Amino acid sequence: MRWPWVRRSREERALPQGAQLLGLSGGSPYTASGETVTGNKALRLSAVWACVRLLSDTISSLPIHTYRGDEQVPTPKLLDEPAAGVPTHDFLYAVMQSLLLRGNAFGLITARSGAGLLPSQVELVHPDNVSVTLAPDTNAVVYRIGGIEFDPADVWHVRAYAMPGTVLGLSPVSYAAESIGLGLAAQQYGAEYFSAGGVPVGTLDVESDQWDDTANDSLTEVWRNWRRDGRRRGRVPILRGVKFNPVSINPEESQFLETQKFNVSQIARVYGVPPEMIGAEAGNSLTYANVEQRSIDFVRYCLNPWLVRLDHALGRLLPSTLSVKLNADAILRADTKSRYEAHQIALQAGFMTVDEVRELEDLPPLPASPAPVSTPGNGQGTPAAMDVMPT
Repeated sequence: MRWPWVRRSREERALPQGAQLLGLSGGSPYTASGETVTGNKALRLSAVWACVRLLSDTISSLPIHTYRGDEQVPTPKLLDEPAAGVPTHDFLYAVMQSLLLRGNAFGLITARSGAGLLPSQVELVHPDNVSVTLAPDTNAVVYRIGGIEFDPADVWHVRAYAMPGTVLGLSPVSYAAESIGLGLAAQQYGAEYFSAGGVPVGTLDVESDQWDDTANDSLTEVWRNWRRDGRRRGRVPILRGVKFNPVSINPEESQFLETQKFNVSQIARVYGVPPEMIGAEAGNSLTYANVEQRSIDFVRYCLNPWLVRLDHALGRLLPSTLSVKLNADAILRADTKSRYEAHQIALQAGFMTVDEVRELEDLPPLPASPAPVSTPGNGQGTPAAMDVMPT
């Protein structure tokens, strides 16, 4: 089914060979580690999940401000609930998931309103269901969702990691496939290490000179049956003439700690996230004095590029006179004493008002004070009728 505003005059024809997806896929999803890396599978690696969750959660929780020039105006309804039944924070979270895993986010404008037929509802579409090609006759960009062509004016497209000459953004998962594949392979090997018994839990030494393979197999079967019986779990077996020697495993070998640490740092570098924010080692010591500076660096070098992209993308859904800003000031908010000292300096210097300071503290403006009433004897002047004294 096509939406009524989609143009149907475009001639349907097969695309020539070579007019394929307008972007760089980053190569094969198969990696040297033997793991096939896709967007969904990448999330099984805890480092990828942590980076995607951190960025998506942080950005989706930021307040949205709308401006006309330098003046802040009420937030349009579209930004309160962009899709049917989907609040803004869920909408932004889903957009960030698409950008971080596929490099592109797509939305279909399903409703318009007003004299300018501006978008009033945008339904997000899974990037895997969207194909982007070139029309063979005009070289115009063609969007197909589920195999159905839609007018580019009805497709809201946000891309990350843009490259010149491409319409699609680069997929970080595709380009970091080897690093992610290494992490998945190490994770899988570690699971099989224990489930398949990579190292035996111990050995049985028989103190006897007369021992053959038959007796060895018999004793092994007795030991297995004992361990399989849940009723005997935790009990100590007594075997005459047999000594059990447990095999100890080096923790570094059993958990592949060095490989995992290195892999987490690689994934953090791909997404520009400070390693310590996803539970990895930063390689240096953080003290109380530089924690605030670390937060500033996180906003400046990691979040800000995403905020610029989203500000511009959301602004394209609104009238040209309006602009959008995701406010990251809440992340940088200092402790109470430092904030109040800064407010006092701003008020004394005169470049902020009380109401502007209250807005920074998420407080409503002060109620308007009534104008003073001039009465005789209050030092504020006298009524006009008393200006002339009788003679």
